[in-house]
Amino acid sequence: MRLLLFIVLALSSQATALTLLDARRSDYQIVVPDKLETQALTDSLEQTARLLQTAFQANGADVAVVTESKRDAAKPALMLGNTQFAQKNGLEVTKLRDWSFVHRVVGKDVIIAGHDHRSKAPTDNARRPNWDRVGTAKAAVDFARQFMGVRFLYPDLPGYTPVSGAAKIDLLASPAIEFLPMATMTVPESLNVTTTPLLRVNTAHPAGASFYDLAHNRFPRVDEQFGGHTWERAVPAELFAEHPEYFALISGSRLKPEGGKAQYCLSNPDVQERIYRDLAGFFDKGYDSVDLGQPDGFRECQCEKCDALFGTGKDWSEKIWIFHRDVAQHLEKSHPGKQVTMMSYILTAAPPKSFKAFPSNTCVMLTGTNDEDIAPWRGIDVLRGFTGYVYNWCPNLGTRYTPMRTPGYIEQQVQRLAVNRIQSLYRDGPGQLFGLEGPVYYTMGRMFDDPANNHAKDLVPEFCEAAFQNKSIAFSMRAFYDELYHAIALYSDHIGTRTDVWTYKPLPTDARGRKTVQDPFQLIAFLYTPRVLATMEGHLAQAEKLATTPKVKTRLALVRTEFDYLKHFAKVVHLHQAWQMLPDSGSLHRLLDAIDARNAFIATLYVKKPQKEWNHVLFPFPGHDAKHLQLAHDGYQEPYASTCFNWDTKAMRNAPPMGLKKLTITKTTAKLTLDSPEWQNATAHALTLLPPLHTLPRTTTIRLLYDDKALHLRAEAELGDTTTFTAYNRDHLLTNQEAIDLYLAPNPAQPLFYRLTQGANAASKYDALNGRITDVMDPRHGKDDPTWNGDWSSETRVDAQTKRWHAHLVIPFTTLGVEPPSKGITWKANFGRNHALPREVIDRAVWSSSLTSNRMDETTVMGEIVFE
Repeated sequence: MRLLLFIVLALSSQATALTLLDARRSDYQIVVPDKLETQALTDSLEQTARLLQTAFQANGADVAVVTESKRDAAKPALMLGNTQFAQKNGLEVTKLRDWSFVHRVVGKDVIIAGHDHRSKAPTDNARRPNWDRVGTAKAAVDFARQFMGVRFLYPDLPGYTPVSGAAKIDLLASPAIEFLPMATMTVPESLNVTTTPLLRVNTAHPAGASFYDLAHNRFPRVDEQFGGHTWERAVPAELFAEHPEYFALISGSRLKPEGGKAQYCLSNPDVQERIYRDLAGFFDKGYDSVDLGQPDGFRECQCEKCDALFGTGKDWSEKIWIFHRDVAQHLEKSHPGKQVTMMSYILTAAPPKSFKAFPSNTCVMLTGTNDEDIAPWRGIDVLRGFTGYVYNWCPNLGTRYTPMRTPGYIEQQVQRLAVNRIQSLYRDGPGQLFGLEGPVYYTMGRMFDDPANNHAKDLVPEFCEAAFQNKSIAFSMRAFYDELYHAIALYSDHIGTRTDVWTYKPLPTDARGRKTVQDPFQLIAFLYTPRVLATMEGHLAQAEKLATTPKVKTRLALVRTEFDYLKHFAKVVHLHQAWQMLPDSGSLHRLLDAIDARNAFIATLYVKKPQKEWNHVLFPFPGHDAKHLQLAHDGYQEPYASTCFNWDTKAMRNAPPMGLKKLTITKTTAKLTLDSPEWQNATAHALTLLPPLHTLPRTTTIRLLYDDKALHLRAEAELGDTTTFTAYNRDHLLTNQEAIDLYLAPNPAQPLFYRLTQGANAASKYDALNGRITDVMDPRHGKDDPTWNGDWSSETRVDAQTKRWHAHLVIPFTTLGVEPPSKGITWKANFGRNHALPREVIDRAVWSSSLTSNRMDETTVMGEIVFE
């Protein structure tokens, strides 16, 4: 009886499934529509059909791809796209929303279709193309994964390349895709599923729409204009010369934009109209959605009309919300059916207070997607829902070339996004480390398929078994990844950008939060200990030893390249710390050797030709040269440019030692001027010249005194042939001008750092306060805030005959927020000099420094000044 039941169940199972392939044979054909709207769509569908054809080919079956008018009526078919067959069976692809798709069995035929249509808003900007929607490609990659054993492991195409670009790829040989061995391929006869992906958009820079991207729910923007900070586009900085009234009034004058960044007079009717017309213009071009957002690092206009605008007084958050709402209402009338996505960011992070419902055309972009970011919006009526930023691969004192997240973190994040109905994502930091983080990206993509039922514990093995084929190799690589993700778990889940311990308050009552990690070397040494690196090396070496097939060797080579970069990076950090503990010649030269070895390794990455199996180079990242990999350019929360990674090792081997400094300051009762005789009795302190020098060494000395009310500094600086200097308005940054720079931290209990800079021209003054900005999302957080203007005075004199310039700075203690110091009080301080040379070259000197850093405003190398 049991045997009979088994046979009946088996026959029943067979009867309910269509067999696409069995024992390396298939009766199927792949059918595409006779005609599509454009050649680009035709090319994309052709490559989509070839993908499915290759899945059959990988398992021994040759399956033809034909147009619908040429199909063999005697054979069943996989019907791709908007075929006549699909239409006759009631499928209207134009009603499929966004990237929705259909898998439907009709008799023995299988419909695999999404909405394929050209972009309505063409552009000639190659870096920001307007993508066609290729919904059938999404339908096909999901069908291939579910029923044909296809695994999309790595990007098959570079960024900004549509699916049609796959024409240049041997899909069967590509290491980006794995076709699992399948004895049979079956599809349920009852299959009739319409799937709407959780996300409408999931993109980054560079954007992509390859088979890999679509399979992992990474969707480009289709007819959606992305702008983020859009006011600057509507009112470009070039207008300042003709219309200074468009720009913010700050400290009594209109703020001239610098570096293309501008701040605006929002009450100006022309500014308001330009912002509206900018968005309306995109709708007129065919876009369906536009973004709307205020400038980054927002600074409010101080004119009377702006102060009175909307009756909100100094509440600029509400002014911006009301203005953006009004723009959306205007667009709702002029361009019905279109969408406006407003940015909720820093000043507008909290919802509006004066209204609870947005216009029906409005979507809100949340710049954070943690629970605390989403919760305030519950109860606010936003009919078009929310989009959001994720900062998974925006480094926090790590680098973009080192791993940042774990599969476990990703699982919880996707589940949170799904529960809160986030409909589109912008990945701020795209995630491009496919060798070391490949399982992480795979987990993220697959989690969006089914957030409730998919889990990282299943998806990481799924990736490894497909990528490395051999069970022993997969075992070694799972051990490799497990060691890595365990090592970075604290960073991934708690310290990384926008996680719960990204910042903290030392005391609950503190007004200012602090970055939990402030020393990047401390972080890297903690994450990548010698034991961790050695263990990972052992697992990877074992996998390499066992590898025999070209695809597996190619994939392991990618892992090896990224891991070797990580090892060189961590080795420099560890040897730097060793040198700090024992600053002798041996320690220094071991460190310098490691820096040279790292630079030599990086150089090889730009000499070796990429392995021919890859369609494009995955590491180094596209557009990143050797200087990028050497970390020669500081990025957001990526402060490595002035560290030992970029030392001139030849100069350092020959340079005199630097060091932290300490000096004492004598009190005086005299009324000091630039030429007071009391200066002659004050000790002169020479500033240390910093390599590399671009001209002959020129000396700079400082002397300090203090009285009951102020700190006094007198500087004397040797000049070259240039003895006349341009005058700049207050708060013009003097970093690259002839100037004396002071950096003072008078109160050890508060992380406040006062910067006072005096140019050789008496009119050129700059001051700023670091620590004043408390919002960690503000790009000015942790940086000098020039909106602080302190009460201090100075006098200067340039002596063309002796080629020297002199300065006397008077800094009242009240300006620094401290009482007059008593005997024995110690401040942290540093002093620097910028020496301007022709062709915008600058030589620099500093008082207190170390081989760790040569930046005058680096807090870790500030010296001590002791009041006598």
